Amino acid sequence: MMFNLETLRLIRKTFRRFLSLSLIVFIGSGFIMGLMSTPRVMRESVDRYLDETEISDLVVYSPYGFCNEDYIKLSETEGIKTVFASKEIDCHGVDEKKETSTYRVSEISRKNNRFNLVEGRLPEKPNECIYLNNDLDNNRSIGEKITLNYGDNDINEYLSENEYTIVGIFETPQHMSKVLGSSNFNNEDLDCIIFIPNVNFISDYYTTMYITLDGSLDYISNTKKYDEFIEKNKYVLQDVASKQQSYLRDKLVAEATEQLDESEALFNQMKEEGQRQLDEAKNQLDDARIQIASYEAQLTVLDGVVRSLEASLRNDAELFGSIYGYTLEAEEDISNILNYFGLNGFNAASAAMEYTYNEYVKAINQFNSLHGQLNYAKQQYEDGMSEYTKAVIEFEKKVADGEEEIKLARAKLNDLPKSNWIVLDRDMLYSSLMYKNTCEQMASIGTYLPIMFFLVAALVCLTTMKRLVDEQRGQIGIYVALGYSNAQVIGKYVLYALLASLSGGILGIIVGQFLFPTVIYNTWNMMYYLPPIKFMFPIKNALISIGLFAVLMCGLTAYVVRGTVNDVPASLMRPVAPKKGKEVLIEKIPFLWNALSFTSKITARNIFRYKSRFLMTIAGIAGCTGLLIMGFGIKDSVNDVLDIQYGYIYDYDYAISLKSSDNLEENINTLLNNPALDSVSSYMTYTTRAYLDTGEKTAQMLVLDPRNASEIFNLRGTDKKTPLKLNNDGVIVTELFAKNNNLKVGDYITIESKNRIKGDVKISDICEMYFQHQIFMSDAIYEDIFDEKPTDTVIVVNSDDRQAVKAEAARLKDFAYLTDLSAMMDSFDDMIQALNLIIAVVILVAGSLAFVVLVNLTQVNISERVREIATLKVLGFNDHEVNMYIFKEIMLLSFIGCLVGIPIGIIEHRFIMNALTMEMIMFGQNINLSSFLFSIVITIIFTIIVLSFMRKPLQKVDMVESLKSIE
Repeated sequence: MMFNLETLRLIRKTFRRFLSLSLIVFIGSGFIMGLMSTPRVMRESVDRYLDETEISDLVVYSPYGFCNEDYIKLSETEGIKTVFASKEIDCHGVDEKKETSTYRVSEISRKNNRFNLVEGRLPEKPNECIYLNNDLDNNRSIGEKITLNYGDNDINEYLSENEYTIVGIFETPQHMSKVLGSSNFNNEDLDCIIFIPNVNFISDYYTTMYITLDGSLDYISNTKKYDEFIEKNKYVLQDVASKQQSYLRDKLVAEATEQLDESEALFNQMKEEGQRQLDEAKNQLDDARIQIASYEAQLTVLDGVVRSLEASLRNDAELFGSIYGYTLEAEEDISNILNYFGLNGFNAASAAMEYTYNEYVKAINQFNSLHGQLNYAKQQYEDGMSEYTKAVIEFEKKVADGEEEIKLARAKLNDLPKSNWIVLDRDMLYSSLMYKNTCEQMASIGTYLPIMFFLVAALVCLTTMKRLVDEQRGQIGIYVALGYSNAQVIGKYVLYALLASLSGGILGIIVGQFLFPTVIYNTWNMMYYLPPIKFMFPIKNALISIGLFAVLMCGLTAYVVRGTVNDVPASLMRPVAPKKGKEVLIEKIPFLWNALSFTSKITARNIFRYKSRFLMTIAGIAGCTGLLIMGFGIKDSVNDVLDIQYGYIYDYDYAISLKSSDNLEENINTLLNNPALDSVSSYMTYTTRAYLDTGEKTAQMLVLDPRNASEIFNLRGTDKKTPLKLNNDGVIVTELFAKNNNLKVGDYITIESKNRIKGDVKISDICEMYFQHQIFMSDAIYEDIFDEKPTDTVIVVNSDDRQAVKAEAARLKDFAYLTDLSAMMDSFDDMIQALNLIIAVVILVAGSLAFVVLVNLTQVNISERVREIATLKVLGFNDHEVNMYIFKEIMLLSFIGCLVGIPIGIIEHRFIMNALTMEMIMFGQNINLSSFLFSIVITIIFTIIVLSFMRKPLQKVDMVESLKSIE
């Protein structure tokens, strides 16, 4: 009992050292506990939210949609808990400020993927909606109206209402990320999400099936066990899919075939009716032609009659004129004679001629009338024949077009692809995948960063305990002389180390468990809408955090004490003689040695005289400086990635994607004619398969004209310096793609063309790239290998006028969608800002550890040199001179430790950045010069602050100490 009480007295006597040890363990264990627990806290906090809203485990898509029979089959499938058959549409929406955004419109009544209403009320009328809460699009408010449109198509073909009033604001774990991802409408970035009453959707078919599985609530989301459960239970859909996935397609094909048969029958009926009408018209034309022939025959007869009458009139006129000429004088006598005989001769002759004349006139009139009728009949016939000819041509064209349409329609029906259901898990949801990656990043940080902290803290703990045991040599000798066993003596100091470890460790894990997860979790709220944090206390992490330091300190203490107690008591009770001074290397350089002051010479000799103290101090300070450099370096690397990728490598502002390259030249000319656009170029891109030794991989293929490549991309080697030029010698692959698949310059890989033709290409260079896997190829190589001409479907533009680019892009033929790199940078910047805050916490903790380490090492340094300091005071050194004598050495050791910490920090930084690298994202490994300077300055500042605290202990050193014999 008394022996244990002695341990408590030792703690009281060396309380500052005990406290410094506890503080180191406190910081180290708290940091380890906090970072190790943060991924679990993040997962379980969100998992509770996901369970409460019953977020779907699987999402099923089909190119043909789903019918009610599909829903029933899925609902009746064993292993499936709930099925939400959803109808949704992506479209444009115009707010009251006349600003256009891309909306996703979904049903409000749902069996899973539920939501929380955070403001307002639920819709009560068909033209009311609730709006997704999103800081990136916070211009919406309750009462505002939104008008939806579907581009060139009528939105009312899909929705019964096109204008909606916002009556509430909601949140849902389905869209936790403030970046919503891409829409299905021209592949534009999704800006807003609204829920509307289900009755507004006109279609009878569903667009998506959201499924929750039985037993999924028993697993924590975003964990390996959950992923294994989902992968193992996907089979429940395989049988349903194999039997049901073609049902709707077959049904639609049957309906389309029936409609096509009806249309073809109607077409044949109309064809027959048209042919009958043409035949009738032809018969009428034939009758008209016969009538014309009749008219012509009658005219021929009349023409003969007219000519006969004309001849008679001529003859009668000549005879009558002759008679009249010779008998003019005897006219009266002749008339009288004729009258005497009862004849009116002259009048009779005149009447006969008049009769003939009248008949002639009548015949002429009949001829002219019949001739007019003939001309009219001919004109009518010609007009009718012209119309008939046109009708025949038009009829034959319509018949040919109709037959071709029917033929094409049947061909399209026959060529319709099979209806393969696509089953996706939560990783395909943008917000879920992003949050899972975030948790994995924190898991990487929580795995590797604590190791760095532990090594530094362990080194300082080792140094402190070793020096404590050295100071206790005399006391240990007394214990041995009094008959205490080696185990009892060792246990005393092991208990000291254990109490220091437990006192600091227990407090550290309590503070660390609540502090670090809270700070980090709330920091990620910059990117996500996260539910309230759920705290837990992982016993495993607590045991690791405390156990690491307890085992280390107790083990090292036992090892050091064991080596000491093996000595004889008489030797132990005598202090260790000071080390003999030796000539140091600098003394062999006279001009340099002579230039030093007296205290500087003593400092140099002491540094080399006590090599173990020198090495331990340097190692402790170097470790802290390295941690600071690592923290600042992570911040630099993450920040620089965004600027390098989108500010340097991608040398354009906007990418316009086209549906085809048919009107490429016209589209480029349209853009070039706008003075607001600085430069315009084009290239071809598609997703290719690469067949490698590591398996089949996918990458984005970019085919460019080498002459334009440098205007679009600034490619450089993996050394981040050497510019790369696209040429016809081979392809350029990105750094992460090459690293993941063990590729190097000169290797050959097999890739596919846009039309899935395989070809082998040589890797000519490997370029710097941080996002996505990409392969750059010249158009000449593409055409030579695949025997296909490249078809550019992407036009890149540089411009400061976003509205001008959007307006011009919308005018282009075959326009698909517009990608704004600045918007992508903003979304990544949110993630980087959140990560920067976390790194700031790391830097703060590293600085705190550096501060405690410096306090501890300085205390040990002073305690070891009490006799030396007292001697200086006896020799007449004042307090300032004594301080400078001691502090000069500590400052020099701190500066040397900072320099040694630079390569340590670089190694630690590279190690952690490699750990943070993901499948499609690579972070850089650059550290800015300012980060090195900040790390060194912070360490020096901490050293100065610590030394200012150590002035008082130096003043308390009693000069009598110098008179005590080491005996």
